[in-house]
Amino acid sequence: MEGEKQAGVNPLSQLVAFLREYARKHPGCTKDALAKATATRFGLVKERSVYAGSDFSIRFSTASGASFSNVVISLSALKKYDHLPFIVCVVRPSGVQPLLTNATFLKKVSHSSHQLRIDNIRGSILGSDIRRAYKSIENTPENFDDLFAIHQGFAWTENLARLVERTNAIAATGIRFEPSADERRTILDSARLAHAVVGSPEYLQLERDLSQAVQTRSEAIMRAAKTDSVKERGDRIEQIITEAENVHALEDLTRTLASGTKIGIDIKTKLFGLASNPKAYNIDKALEVLAAGDTMLCFFFVGIDRDRGRVSTRLVSAIDRTVLRATRVQFHWAGRNSRGVTQLTGDLTSIFSTAYRGVVDVAEAKAFLAELIDLKAPATK
Repeated sequence: MEGEKQAGVNPLSQLVAFLREYARKHPGCTKDALAKATATRFGLVKERSVYAGSDFSIRFSTASGASFSNVVISLSALKKYDHLPFIVCVVRPSGVQPLLTNATFLKKVSHSSHQLRIDNIRGSILGSDIRRAYKSIENTPENFDDLFAIHQGFAWTENLARLVERTNAIAATGIRFEPSADERRTILDSARLAHAVVGSPEYLQLERDLSQAVQTRSEAIMRAAKTDSVKERGDRIEQIITEAENVHALEDLTRTLASGTKIGIDIKTKLFGLASNPKAYNIDKALEVLAAGDTMLCFFFVGIDRDRGRVSTRLVSAIDRTVLRATRVQFHWAGRNSRGVTQLTGDLTSIFSTAYRGVVDVAEAKAFLAELIDLKAPATK
């Protein structure tokens, strides 16, 4: 029925199926005809050139051949829609090509972008600015869910900073951390330190203390978990747990063990049943912290089951075996004078199992840290 969703069916899957079926039944259809039919089918509201809904927004554009370089949307307008999947549907005589066009999947701002700055958002996106692949993941409907989960790990301000740099080809402002020989040894030795600390009585007590703090605030956390925006939800929950403002430093909490070892703790929230690929840490900042010595970086995962009203927690080393296998380096987002950031991908729900035991494999962790130290950013196009 018009304007109705099929229960249990992914809205993006419904959209793509409708676009393809309409194009098949109406070969050579115009973008206006397809836009009108799509708006009617999904109850979308037209806002200038964008058709907006509660699950996604879509912009229709026309191309006669394989290339696509039309103006799509202004960067300032995109900000309004960037919290939901933003689709550009390219309508060709041969059919339709939906592209996910959220800020994470833009290379730069090509049109009328003179004087684009963080505090002066201007310019428009061309079809050629849209990435056709993100790392090894093609920008095709079959991958939209995975791609959007990656996008949710980055704030608008982070993507804006990257686009400003790439668009203006400005000199990098970040400072790449270059460890000395002694600092390199200290960073690599943090693998041995983490192995020794994980599972120790004091570390386990720290985990229990953090878990208790979460449980005493579980009602407030469950209320915050209803927030749709991934970033806003994470910020609110972080504030509840830390009882402080979000400072967005490398770590959200720090604790010092009796031995003098400093534990830097980054809070990560996870809604059970929803895919997520949160940003983990800035690599240069992490290496600089570890180079100080006697320091361990951890994630404190807060798992939320909104259906059952339950909150689960787990304190895990950032170089834990399970975490390492889900950690990916993302150069795409980072500035040129940087090693980039890491992102947590895949399903980490196993860490919430009562049978889970953290393991730091010293050899594996040292090899990973060595790779981070030696990282070189690829040339940008």
